[in-house]
Amino acid sequence: MRGGLYIAVAAVLGALLANLLLADSGYVALRFAGHLIEMSAVTFVLLLIVAYFVVRAVSRAIRARQLWRRNQEQRRLERARRSLGQGLLELSAGEYDAAEKTLTRYARDAENPVAHYLVAARAADLQGAAQRRDELLARALETSTDRRAPVLIMQAEIHLKHKQLASALATLEQLEASGESSARGLLLLSRVHRQTGAWQRLLEIEPRLRSTRGIPPAVADETVAQIYLDRLKAAGAAADPAQLASAWKDISKTLARRADIVVAYARAAMACDDHEAAEAELRGSIERAWDENTVLTYGELETDEPFQVLERAESWLPEHPEDAALLLTCARLAARAELYGKARSYLETSISIKPRLEAYQLLASLMEQLGERERALKALNDALAFAVGRKAKLPKIHTRRWLDRRQGDRRR
Repeated sequence: MRGGLYIAVAAVLGALLANLLLADSGYVALRFAGHLIEMSAVTFVLLLIVAYFVVRAVSRAIRARQLWRRNQEQRRLERARRSLGQGLLELSAGEYDAAEKTLTRYARDAENPVAHYLVAARAADLQGAAQRRDELLARALETSTDRRAPVLIMQAEIHLKHKQLASALATLEQLEASGESSARGLLLLSRVHRQTGAWQRLLEIEPRLRSTRGIPPAVADETVAQIYLDRLKAAGAAADPAQLASAWKDISKTLARRADIVVAYARAAMACDDHEAAEAELRGSIERAWDENTVLTYGELETDEPFQVLERAESWLPEHPEDAALLLTCARLAARAELYGKARSYLETSISIKPRLEAYQLLASLMEQLGERERALKALNDALAFAVGRKAKLPKIHTRRWLDRRQGDRRR
């Protein structure tokens, strides 16, 4: 409709112009490069109109070619986007081979091909195809010219998954050197240092763990606590008092009040044959805050004054008379003090409140040493029933009939 309007307006204007030019068609002279070009005004106007349409046609042809190229590029980008979505769905559905093929088919046409290669590498890893996975990660590194952190982080995670600590450490050090380290990269680095026992390097990155955005303070605290837990356990395994003293000295006052830290220190001290120091720390921790694991560890003490340790444990009974862990601890300490009747009573009460395999085992061992074999066997049977979750059901054996059958078998 608009085109028809344009034609009508042009016809009217042309008619008016023709009427004006009938009387005098005008004269136009152009001098160009030493030549004189003469023509009527009407001819000049027509030439201008023709030139305008020629220029417009050429411009449209150029624009059409650019538009075609742009449309082709948009089609490729849209196809790549669809393949990324399809690949993610296939990966979630467990179709790892299909996901890998879908993601790599149009990766080069994607606006961000790194995403395609990373997800495809994950799919290859889930198939156990280590070589294809590494090739895809290498392609991702080649295409990620500005940001290498996502690729290096995934590479480190895969190395950690397969217990390749040296490779994971090398990848994370490369990430650190690139200056693109993030919260996730720093947490992975702390995890590698912890698993390799590099406590000093963990301590060096502790300030960064606390200051890096994206790492909650609780996570940083837990990471630091694990450093000292590992140090204490290593000192206990080596039975090295100097190493234990150094680790305990480095622990902050806040961490030294944590129950798990105190238990780790106490067990390491007992391994170093320093039961008095272990007793003091365990007792202080129990009196600050009641903790079942700490109470049970108190029962492992072997001091030179077993009666004194037993009295301290029994002093907590009025406030915790139904605590099975405390009763088990009192039983152990009573047995160490050679108060076997008291130990038996504590054990039976602890089992009646909350059965534990270790309580059954201690009771069976105590009964056997006291010569009560039947009671020891009963405790072991009860322990097996507790471990299995039910008692074995057998038909009642008639002793007389069983003896007659055995004798008949012998005569034959």
